[in-house]
Amino acid sequence: MRMRRKKLIAVLLCAEIVLSFAGCSKKKDPVSESKLSKNAPATVSEESSDQKDPSDTSAKAPSESTSESTAAPTATPLPSATPIPSVTPRAASYFGEFQPYVISDVMKDYLGEENVQDYYNFCEAVLAEKDSFPCHSFEGYSDAYYLLSRSFFPYGYDAVCCPEESDFKDGVAKIRYEETKEWRQQHYNELKEATEKIVSEVFREEYSDFEKMIALYQYFANNYVYDYDMNHVIDGYREVYLPLMKKTGVCNEFSGAYAFLLHQVGVEVDFANGNINEGSIGHRWNIVRLDGEYYFVDTTWALSSKSLRYFLMDTDQRTQNGTEFSEGIDYTDAPVYDENNLQITSRKYSELWDALSFEVDYDHDLIRYSVLNDEGKVVEKEFHY
Repeated sequence: MRMRRKKLIAVLLCAEIVLSFAGCSKKKDPVSESKLSKNAPATVSEESSDQKDPSDTSAKAPSESTSESTAAPTATPLPSATPIPSVTPRAASYFGEFQPYVISDVMKDYLGEENVQDYYNFCEAVLAEKDSFPCHSFEGYSDAYYLLSRSFFPYGYDAVCCPEESDFKDGVAKIRYEETKEWRQQHYNELKEATEKIVSEVFREEYSDFEKMIALYQYFANNYVYDYDMNHVIDGYREVYLPLMKKTGVCNEFSGAYAFLLHQVGVEVDFANGNINEGSIGHRWNIVRLDGEYYFVDTTWALSSKSLRYFLMDTDQRTQNGTEFSEGIDYTDAPVYDENNLQITSRKYSELWDALSFEVDYDHDLIRYSVLNDEGKVVEKEFHY
């Protein structure tokens, strides 16, 4: 049994989904015996969202085009139930195949085999439109639902209601659905189509993990805009759907979309949280694993930027040597990092942080970038990765 630090009740888990659609719109917190729901961060929620980089004065509000409706794709049936995998989700079949649910290695390790199996059972049952699934415990059900709120199963987050203790009995968990089956069908198709479109545009099958990370980072910076109005729901889309469908959002949405898309192509990625300064609202970004080392990536603060200031950061770069996030970085969203006292110290990519602009040459494994020299002149450099 792992030692548990004092845990925070999840604002993220269900309170932030008050803005749900018709159906069971009043979602309650599940009983807080869940290993994960007790660890959910209190710093990030729909009501207190993130902050854009305070040093960024060039960012513009989302353009009107971000609120235009998106035509629904042609309906295709939800996938039939498939044999439940015993080790990994369907997530690592082959490049380019849409993975409706994913999970990080860190969360698999933290949850343990039984709870991970409950998560797989839950996802497969939702995809098959079943009204129940085999589950070891209500804790397992709560943890499975919590992973939805962490952007591991975006369709499921919108498709089902937050579980209550009465939904579990004798090894069977009951599923209560949101909206109509037709609405859910369309919502699934839209996510699948948008995800496949971005994966095909951004990645090549031969890309290394580093290339996948930087390609998606650049895609976000070039294509997405920050939602200064903090609408959280636009034309019925929220969370991961917002960046994918409307090209806008705030830190919850961008970090969730970055993680979900990278998991589609087999990259290990998770989340970190913190307050920029005392009394400020929370911010959320990603943790990635590359060649055995961990790094921070912040796609929210990279928006509309041509630099690599927020790419593959260590803790000093993330905190600007202690001037930001002075209250500490919060790993309660992925508590195993806290338990293992994660230290992010690798500066392998530090020379890229000062880049004013950059271009990746994927055929020659190098980045051409420009920086200011000591005389204040722009000079061109190359970084071989």
